[in-house]
Amino acid sequence: MTAYLTWTEVKLLTREPHVLVLSLMFPILLMFLLAAAFADHGGPVFADLNGTQFYVTAYLSAAISVMGFMGTPTHLAGYRESGVLRRFRAAAFSSRAVVFSQAAVLAILAAVGAVLMLVLAYLVFDIAAPVSPIGVAAAFAVGILAFGGIGTLLGSIMPGARSAQGLGLLLFFGTFLLVGGGPPPGVFPDALNAITSWTPTGLLIDAIRAPWAGNGLDVRAMVTLILISAAGFALATRRLSRN
Repeated sequence: MTAYLTWTEVKLLTREPHVLVLSLMFPILLMFLLAAAFADHGGPVFADLNGTQFYVTAYLSAAISVMGFMGTPTHLAGYRESGVLRRFRAAAFSSRAVVFSQAAVLAILAAVGAVLMLVLAYLVFDIAAPVSPIGVAAAFAVGILAFGGIGTLLGSIMPGARSAQGLGLLLFFGTFLLVGGGPPPGVFPDALNAITSWTPTGLLIDAIRAPWAGNGLDVRAMVTLILISAAGFALATRRLSRN
């Protein structure tokens, strides 16, 4: 069931190019602009990375979080609003299959976006490879699970697509711009950084950046993201089974 729904969703995406542009081109464009603008910067303000590495690692997380906060919730809430989920239940598709198919689509789009970002970064900026590619891949995978849980949970509780999109915009920009998507966190007060580092976006950036820089896995970030994933999927499945 999950595989069939996932394949159907992928085919539907090819008919909605604006979704692909939002999920793939938006973070790629911003990553390119900021990495180019701050290529010659570095030091403690940029987490002891050069400006290019700093923004590439930050925007790898954006490939995931933009879908988890905006794409998946808007799509799933639209299904609930239009009665598609009721038709799924009538066709004997379980809420679990719906939840995991949405997460699988998020994973596909995030992976495609990340590959495009890395290819662009290596071709244009000639950045150094991550010290631990396996660690970066593990952090990316855990991030997909966490934001898959967040996205499906938001989509299961928001009353409609417009409200889900509005909340998603607030959550994405309200966190991402404070944890590395805009000014480097080093220019913000320590108290603010301490708070935003515990947001899902902040945790994901830390999880990706640590193995990239050769600092091993960020256990705090990885464990917290796994817990977020488990809670999100469980609550989303329960909620959708009752709708």
